[in-house]
Amino acid sequence: MHSLFFGMKRAYYASLGQTRRTLRRMGLTAARMDLLYVIHRSCRVGIALQSRLWRTLGVCPSVVSRMLKRLEAIGYVRRTVLSGYVRRKQVTLTTKGLATILRAIRQFIGWGYAELVLRSVLEPYRWHSEWVVHVTFGQFREYLRLICEGFGDRADLEIYPDDVNEMDPPLPTALPLRWVSESAATA
Repeated sequence: MHSLFFGMKRAYYASLGQTRRTLRRMGLTAARMDLLYVIHRSCRVGIALQSRLWRTLGVCPSVVSRMLKRLEAIGYVRRTVLSGYVRRKQVTLTTKGLATILRAIRQFIGWGYAELVLRSVLEPYRWHSEWVVHVTFGQFREYLRLICEGFGDRADLEIYPDDVNEMDPPLPTALPLRWVSESAATA
């Protein structure tokens, strides 16, 4: 195996390791979180159709079907056949599913800990500089896009958008970064 492939694989497994314990306490895996998040986002802007989910996630339709069966069995989603369309199913989150994905969003995205980890890894000496991290994240996104495109990955990389365009000025810092900044200012 090429050393870069090996390195990307190890980085992927390490990132899963960072989230696995917290997700397990919520009854989720990284794949289940991704699927619930896509359903949640789709329902906010329209309806979530099972036939569109696999394209968004970049997996086979059978994978999404199996995952939905499991999520249905544990009470996170409900599938209904659209009237007039025998083979089209609408997917909705149950109250339990919505509560679970909102909790996961709050913990992994809203609180900003994932961003803080990435800042610390990508810019270990300048993680606190909004502009430097903004530029670094933009470069990282572009490399990731090129790698995915080069290997034929068709998943939608905007599953977890942060509404950042590389040409925009940096966004205000996330909660942990504000706390760090405030702590440093009072010290």
